[in-house]
Amino acid sequence: MPILVLGALLGIICANIMIKLQIILPMYFPHILVISMAAYFGAIEKAPFTAIMLLTEMIGTVQQVLPMIIVTFVAYYILDILGGKPIYEDLRLQMNYHKNMSII
Repeated sequence: MPILVLGALLGIICANIMIKLQIILPMYFPHILVISMAAYFGAIEKAPFTAIMLLTEMIGTVQQVLPMIIVTFVAYYILDILGGKPIYEDLRLQMNYHKNMSII
């Protein structure tokens, strides 16, 4: 899923910055990656529970569930405060807009 890839890329960038600034140890790199994937998915889709369940099932462990829940809901509420819409709803509205346009 492209949304998971974008979340992973953001996680890689953030994790590398935090490692270079010595905020986290390099051993936490995969944790940041997975948590950022869940946060991005949960915010963009406006489905935080789906994101948490999907990523927990993908990684096969519950070790990161609590940080994943916290970060995913923070990302969800930030996007909600900024007025973001679920991506598929927005795409559907854009497609309907172009369907209703007449060519003169």
